[in-house]
Amino acid sequence: MDTRKRRQLLHSAKLAAITVAAVYTFIGIRPFIADAGEEMEPEPVVDAVAVAIADIQEPSGSDTSVGAKILVPEPQATQSPGRDAEDSYLLAKLAMAEAEGEDTEGKALVILVALNRVRSEGFPDTVEDVILEEHNGVCQFSVTQEGGRWYTVEPDEDCYKALEMVTQENWDESEGALYFESRSDSTWHQNNLQFLFKHGKHYFYKEG
Repeated sequence: MDTRKRRQLLHSAKLAAITVAAVYTFIGIRPFIADAGEEMEPEPVVDAVAVAIADIQEPSGSDTSVGAKILVPEPQATQSPGRDAEDSYLLAKLAMAEAEGEDTEGKALVILVALNRVRSEGFPDTVEDVILEEHNGVCQFSVTQEGGRWYTVEPDEDCYKALEMVTQENWDESEGALYFESRSDSTWHQNNLQFLFKHGKHYFYKEG
């Protein structure tokens, strides 16, 4: 390769190095945080560029390779429990409290009732508020009444498997159910709602 072509290749490599170094410095792993009224002094881009250029060695003699060595730290993942993690726990806990003796699909159906309520008008718009909702002092989910199972159980592996079916595999056989019950002396569900189906020991309904 003649001298002109080598210099063109070196020039292209330098431009690439400058671009990468500038971007790295601009989005560096330490964000600039300033209090109100305090000026921010970003780290000078020229330093990173200089380092990048210094690592590019111009070929000599018959060696036509151009090496650019730029070390960019790997981004560090930041994990936060967040609202999604809390909601997932609450849904799995509801499945355990209401459907411990049901199969995986039975647990998933209980989870879906709660999620259907979150998405439906006339109910609270968060998972926690739906689960703990009361009407005239009566808990919408009986397990959340004082002394109920809600306060003593912890989700098991099958509850999280049911949650995964719903949230990751998009399984939904709930037919839009907003209520469920285990048959008892009460006939409120039968008299006031539209019956959908029975799964295990639970009867599922929606508003007519």
